[in-house]
Amino acid sequence: MNRKTWINIHVGLAAFFLPYLLLMPLSGVFYLLDWKGSEQKSTAFEIQGFAPSSETEADTFFREQFKKQGSNYSFEYLKKNGDGFLFRPTSQNYHTATKTETGYRVELVQPNITRRVIELHKGHGPRFMRTVEIAFGIALILVTLSGMYLSLTVAAYRKLTFGAFGVGALFILISILS
Repeated sequence: MNRKTWINIHVGLAAFFLPYLLLMPLSGVFYLLDWKGSEQKSTAFEIQGFAPSSETEADTFFREQFKKQGSNYSFEYLKKNGDGFLFRPTSQNYHTATKTETGYRVELVQPNITRRVIELHKGHGPRFMRTVEIAFGIALILVTLSGMYLSLTVAAYRKLTFGAFGVGALFILISILS
């Protein structure tokens, strides 16, 4: 491929994924600074009886319980959480089921925007977002490699590129080995 094609690939992928590229480090910084957002919880209903131990049967059990309550709530999958369950995705309003002496207390959980973004970052969003995140990862690798290639095609940038790459690689290596 010629230089112009590499520039088009680099710019196109970078521009397309820029919103996501900004969102991921921002939510990561929020999380590391312990700004994890907040959630409002309220009891939705109580269930008498316990879910079967099989994941498939438990999924069916809870879907039937929501229908019995007249709820059109639809979850993508269950996640066992201690003695209870999370109903994913958790990047939007969702429910939890907490085990009680006689069954479960089902709560509606309403995360704020910060919590929703962090949940997306952690891979707890809708399943299609996993595909987007995989595509983003591949695109980020391609953008980085194409940027590296393009900088190496300009003689004036070679020293800077190799120097910055070397320092970055050394920093990561030290971080991993320490």
